[in-house]
Amino acid sequence: MKSASIVLLSLLLLAGCKNDKQQAQETAAEDAGPPTTAGQEIAEMPDAEPDTIDPGELVADSTIAELPRPVPQYKPTMKPAAPSSTAPPADLRGLTNPPQQGFVDLQELDPSIRFEIRYATVDNFTESKIYDCPRCFLRTEAAQAIVQAHRMLQRQGLGLKMFDCYRPQPYQQRLWDKVPNADYVTPPEKGSMHSRGAAVDLTIVDAQGNELDMGTPFDFFGPQAHNSYYQLPAQVLKNRQLLRRVMEDAGMRGIRTEWWHFSYQRKSFPLSDWVWECRD
Repeated sequence: MKSASIVLLSLLLLAGCKNDKQQAQETAAEDAGPPTTAGQEIAEMPDAEPDTIDPGELVADSTIAELPRPVPQYKPTMKPAAPSSTAPPADLRGLTNPPQQGFVDLQELDPSIRFEIRYATVDNFTESKIYDCPRCFLRTEAAQAIVQAHRMLQRQGLGLKMFDCYRPQPYQQRLWDKVPNADYVTPPEKGSMHSRGAAVDLTIVDAQGNELDMGTPFDFFGPQAHNSYYQLPAQVLKNRQLLRRVMEDAGMRGIRTEWWHFSYQRKSFPLSDWVWECRD
């Protein structure tokens, strides 16, 4: 009997270790997207089950006081795929597209979307200007998904505000030079979903351009920014759920640790070195 108890205890301890390791691996792969081969399309994924809010988990009228300085998360990404040769849809052909084929200027595609590209300012976690000037380019498919989400919000008198879009590899290198730590910044040789033109950082604004309360600022990387963190006012949780719902309905996927980050994962794209021109 004593021998059987020892065996049972050993099995329980081993299972616990495996669960810890698996959770760490899942967290590290959140922003990588599904594995694909070069040029392979990804079938449309079913919508994620929306979060349910347990009132017993909420703290009435709770607030987060004096949030610490944000610490970014490392975001591994999927392997690059061959560029797609698919021509842009007809409704995009009239745009003044950049020299790099397959990218679209989101501001030109829909000027009603608001833009505050943080890495073109010092108002970001590095406290340094990373981009030479603020532009928002995305792969054609990702840009169309953002416009779709924005128009869904417009029916409610709301809209989207962009914090970050495509991040060229040279700018990813600048970010790495500022914070050369793979725990915080994706190494340039691995690249990120932003450097593929498939990821965005964004929030919801009202008709006057005021940001809805999401509980933490953009670029805050503490647990309060996690989508699984419920110790927030009920309205904050509703705002986050609204953002996730419209983005997922448009074909974008979020990650567990950043309420503001979404990426297009129905198709893979290669890393890009193309840098946009600054306008006068």
